Amino acid sequence: MSHQADSLAERTYALVVGVESYDALGRDWRLPGAAHDAHRFARWLTGCGHVPPANVRLLLSPLPGTALPDADGLPDARPATEANIKHALLTDLASRDGDVLWIYWAGHGFVNGIGDPLLPYADASGSSISNLNLGSALRHWRSDSVSRRRFRRQIALVDACRVDERQAARLRFEDTRFREGPRVGGREQYVLYAARPGEVARNQPGQRSGLFTQALLKRLEGLSVQRSIERLTEIAQGLQCDFETMRGNGLARQTPTFEIHRGWKDSAVFVEPASEEAEDGAPRLDQPAWDGLAALAREHPLPACAHDAYRWAFDVCRCAAPLSDAVPEGGLTEIVRDLDDHQGRPGLPLALPFVRYLAAHAPDREWGARLDSWVEQTRTRIGALPVPPAPEPPQEPGALHVQLGKAPLEPGGYLIRLWRYRGRFTSEWESGTALALPMARAEVGRRIADLVERYIDEDPDGTAPDIERVEFHIPRELLDEEFENWAVPAGAEDGTEPMGVLFEVVVRCPDERRGVARQKWRAKWRALERQGRGGWEAPRVDASQPVWLVSESEAPGNLSALLQAKDLPVCVLAGVEHARLGDVLKAVLSSGVPIAVWRRGEPPDGGPEDLATALAPSSEPIDLRTLPGTVRRLRIVAEQPLVLLWDDPNRRPESGRLTS
Repeated sequence: MSHQADSLAERTYALVVGVESYDALGRDWRLPGAAHDAHRFARWLTGCGHVPPANVRLLLSPLPGTALPDADGLPDARPATEANIKHALLTDLASRDGDVLWIYWAGHGFVNGIGDPLLPYADASGSSISNLNLGSALRHWRSDSVSRRRFRRQIALVDACRVDERQAARLRFEDTRFREGPRVGGREQYVLYAARPGEVARNQPGQRSGLFTQALLKRLEGLSVQRSIERLTEIAQGLQCDFETMRGNGLARQTPTFEIHRGWKDSAVFVEPASEEAEDGAPRLDQPAWDGLAALAREHPLPACAHDAYRWAFDVCRCAAPLSDAVPEGGLTEIVRDLDDHQGRPGLPLALPFVRYLAAHAPDREWGARLDSWVEQTRTRIGALPVPPAPEPPQEPGALHVQLGKAPLEPGGYLIRLWRYRGRFTSEWESGTALALPMARAEVGRRIADLVERYIDEDPDGTAPDIERVEFHIPRELLDEEFENWAVPAGAEDGTEPMGVLFEVVVRCPDERRGVARQKWRAKWRALERQGRGGWEAPRVDASQPVWLVSESEAPGNLSALLQAKDLPVCVLAGVEHARLGDVLKAVLSSGVPIAVWRRGEPPDGGPEDLATALAPSSEPIDLRTLPGTVRRLRIVAEQPLVLLWDDPNRRPESGRLTS
């Protein structure tokens, strides 16, 4: 190595941060491998790079019990807390007489409204997430806030997601900014990100490494500090090629990007990934496209598949979807406007695959054809790439719907009607006369067994969906009836099984959704569809959350008003004593909440939280869209006496009451 290279390494300083454990933010924030990656990067600096270990500020917050590799002469690491990082970056390093500054960060990441990276500290709290605003910090380091004689070259490497903070509405980020004085001429700054704005940087817990850092260290292997600085743009472009290959193999969705600020070999301020397609990304929708879309939006409400269409659009464009699993608020044009702002991959706006998916899955086929025509006309006019066909709609499992209506002239008697649902409703049987509840139990069980056997005989190839669910449409007075324990003939001639073992069993009260409650019922179900598949914690009463855990201490007298104030919540976990349960369920029905879960009998000693724990063991979030299957499994495996109200307003055989 030349004397010049040795001298440069000696005048090189570094801030190296790896955050795996965010103690106050819970288990969901754990990021195995981030501290390990930071440790490996520091070893490259002090190994091939020949940077003196004393020049490296190493701040690590590994997961408890995690062992890092041998330090090999590295300085002692300090926790990656707000106080330690601010002191190292703004006070300690800024006072050193150095030429080159490296900043490496591995951890969770977000971006604010102007694109500044927000990197939470290890000691951030949930009430207000303290974070390093890296954008402001870098502007601070480019300015005269740092002595003009020092650190003429600055390199930042960020292995973190760049998710829009607005897509994580539950999080509250501190608005932190640093002094950003006049810029110092001749100071060069280079920033390499693991992902584009809006994308998620992939972590590999099994390998204890981020995908970006793993690829970066391969590119840096054997290079000195001097050579790595000379080849920064080449290294970044090589990484982009690496990730393009990985995306093609389905191993990655992110795209590394780099920014060059002034003077770095006269390069541009921002360089997009190399591409054979349009350099400026996807073409934007033009005015005729917006006019046509507005007309289509007036013809039909947004289909229930909007969430799946939204996620599929990001998949098709090989972009990482926003961290939140929810579709943006609003109708068709508002969602498309959000997608148009995200852009998509070069040559293909996200809006086009989104609308194509809607077209393929629209219940109104004529409207779907018009959506498809809009996609092709828009694509041709703006010069976009061809849009692939949308996937076929998934085969919906079969269901039986059992309606029990009170016989008006026979107290204690119920009229019964049974439908099969398989894409459409087919009436299968009516009782004709009123039956007392014990007779109804036996008759419904026998009818269901006969129907399932008949369906199997009519489907020798096994191509029709099996009956997986039984939905009971009942008056509120029957919510205490144990439908899941109704016997169904099975096996031997005299054998039976509880219905809740053989099927997903849910109860519904559509006739209780009268007046304004009917409107709120539909609005809340649409909110559930916007949320899509995803998990949520079950917090206490919180107007911004889809799931509420209502306990004895938090079941206010105005619960119905609180529940219907907004489209959320869509699900209530009723962890109250049996004496209070009737009032809570009345509030659920009158407010339009479509989903509720409660236990038969009194709550166990674990209290109301035990209900949420049963539905989401190991602190995993609750997936509402798979709740019927989850409840069935808990009834069988854990013998949990759970009741599930699952009232889908889009799945009703017909309106009106049964009459004798």
